[in-house]
Amino acid sequence: MLSVLSISVISQEGPANVPHTNVQEIMDTSTDTIYLKHNGGEPISPEDAEIIVNINGKKYIYTSSQIYASLGNNNVWKIGDTIEINTIKTWGVPLNNDDQVELFLVDTPSNELIQKSTLTTEFQKMPDLKILLTPMGDITDTSGSKKDTKGYGNKIQVRFVDCTKTEDATDPKITKEDRNCTTYYPNKTTINTSIYQELDFKIKPIAWGIRPGDTFCNVTLIIVYYSNDKSIKDFRLKFYDINEYGQGEWVYYENQLPKHTDQFESESINLTDHINTPADLANFKVRIEASTTSSDDKAIFIDYMGLWVEKTNYLASPESVS
Repeated sequence: MLSVLSISVISQEGPANVPHTNVQEIMDTSTDTIYLKHNGGEPISPEDAEIIVNINGKKYIYTSSQIYASLGNNNVWKIGDTIEINTIKTWGVPLNNDDQVELFLVDTPSNELIQKSTLTTEFQKMPDLKILLTPMGDITDTSGSKKDTKGYGNKIQVRFVDCTKTEDATDPKITKEDRNCTTYYPNKTTINTSIYQELDFKIKPIAWGIRPGDTFCNVTLIIVYYSNDKSIKDFRLKFYDINEYGQGEWVYYENQLPKHTDQFESESINLTDHINTPADLANFKVRIEASTTSSDDKAIFIDYMGLWVEKTNYLASPESVS
């Protein structure tokens, strides 16, 4: 398992010759390796540096000569250079996920700290950004649901509580008449792709701090719905995706959506393999298409839809030290 720590350079004033340097420190327990990457600030002379690593209360020293060798016998540790310490080869000590590891980068002439940090595998589990996005664009229905006056009022999808009732209107047992939801009438017998309900998320990635080049480690669509009765035959969901050539296309979710015939229930659909770039997010929208075996008008009611997004933490990737 890989772990990274975001580090602060010691701000207290020391001797004038102590380098002011930012070092990114990474612990990869899968390879028993600690990486130290010079991320900015002044260069460091290997002969004037020493690395002390405290693993579960026991101290180990990585000497100036070892630093020099790790840098390819270079006399300067500069921006972009990375020192690799394999703890088994160096000290015969493996790294485990629950180890307590502290690292001290020392300026040996002055015996002052350049930097101190604690490494933990817990950091790797934390994505860089976590947000829940709901549809903020148009809701388009071609199934004729306009004849249903309930419908979906203000386009912005929210759950709400009806203050005239004692129950919370988000309770799954509340009937469709008491909920704020969209209404979709499936086609008879077979799915007709021209009869759908579309929800446009209208996401602006930059407004959430998502920039070109960012990727996502988790994108999950959450949908709460009620599918009337067992007469619903096919129930499909598809989403708009930007392919590798930069072209948009509708992609069907591989599975049929379950029929929720007794009450409103939720489903979570993992879309991480498809929605993984800012362009995917900016163009994200969803359609539902269904068919029914009944000759009567049957409806599917969508109470809530949200997209849970976790942005990749680049510091938790081995490539960040290469």
